[in-house]
Amino acid sequence: MIIGLVSGLAACKKGNDYPIVGKWQQVKLRMYNKSYSGVISNDTTYQRSSFNSTNYAQFNNGGTAIIGLFYLPGPVEYNILVANPATQQYNYMRVGSKYVMTIPTSTIYPSGFITTDTASVNGNTVLIHSTFDNHQFYLISDAYYTK
Repeated sequence: MIIGLVSGLAACKKGNDYPIVGKWQQVKLRMYNKSYSGVISNDTTYQRSSFNSTNYAQFNNGGTAIIGLFYLPGPVEYNILVANPATQQYNYMRVGSKYVMTIPTSTIYPSGFITTDTASVNGNTVLIHSTFDNHQFYLISDAYYTK
């Protein structure tokens, strides 16, 4: 009985360490430009009806993830954030209450562009916050997912 109790507590603790693990469906996307001085422009939000089953985030045990990407009909500068094929692989690592996401290669942006991606979990919602510095301004996206 004691072994069962200890095993049960260990299993619960492990699940709480990585609540991000699982498949999440995209339900909202906000994209905007932010100047180095903080001025926001081209602020656009896409709601649930813009997404389908290919717009998802799958966080696996072991620190890997696959994100189904959203192709935009809008400005070209947003489309540089997405790649072919329609999914992007990431590695992720928990840092405090967030997860730092990295693309598993060093040659994605050979021109010195800098991208940072973090994920955070709040109940049944995951927020993936991405910032891309194109050397003129920041391209920022906030993608929301639910289970």
